Amino acid sequence: MSDNPKPTDAEIKSQIMYWGSQQMTYVIRNGLSMAGYKGLKTDWVRRQLERLERAGQVKRVPSVYARQICWALVEVVRP
Repeated sequence: MSDNPKPTDAEIKSQIMYWGSQQMTYVIRNGLSMAGYKGLKTDWVRRQLERLERAGQVKRVPSVYARQICWALVEVVRP
C-alpha cells in the first residue's frame, strides 16, 4: 500500500476484476482491506463507485440479491 490513506480509482477498479468480471460493493471493500487499506467503510466504497459510475467508468449489473449492488467495469481491460 502507498502512503495514501484511501485507495485510488485504479485500485478500486482493479478489485472488480480481481476474482472475476463483476463484484458486489462489500467484496470490493474486503479486497481493498486485504490489500492494506484497513478501516475502509463499505458506504465510502459505494460512494466512490457511484462517482465512477457517473464518470462512465463502472456500471451496475443485475444481481440475485435485492439489496446488494453488483459492479462491473464499463470497458474491460485485458492484459
